Amino acid sequence: MKKIYYDSWIANHLLFKNYGTITLAAWVCTRYKTKEEMPQRVRNHECTHARQWCECMLVSGVIIWVLTLFAGISPWWFALAFLMFYILYVLEWLVKLCFYGRNAYRHISFEREANAGENDETYLENSGYFEWVKYILKE
Repeated sequence: MKKIYYDSWIANHLLFKNYGTITLAAWVCTRYKTKEEMPQRVRNHECTHARQWCECMLVSGVIIWVLTLFAGISPWWFALAFLMFYILYVLEWLVKLCFYGRNAYRHISFEREANAGENDETYLENSGYFEWVKYILKE
């Protein structure tokens, strides 16, 4: 499901100074040089994001597939499925920005789930799918 790219060009050149790792689709790009250098907590956090991306892509892909079959929409809409995690992430951030200002990032449901499970090495194996949904309205 995931592939971690250590000493990634993307992480080294495109991330802000305070950030060292980013999940793009099911791939994790990091500034850490080796697996041993990367803390397990960070690996758990980013792998949770990779699973969230898969969940959003699969559900939106099924919905688009049904709409393609029965409503006659263009198959080009399937490209939207690949981006659905990021669309939901940004939309939620914009809404939370109105309520939390600079702290909006910490209140995004995807981040809250990843933070909640980052210290549990078996979180992905033991948690249910779509756990991030619980955090949308929960304070």
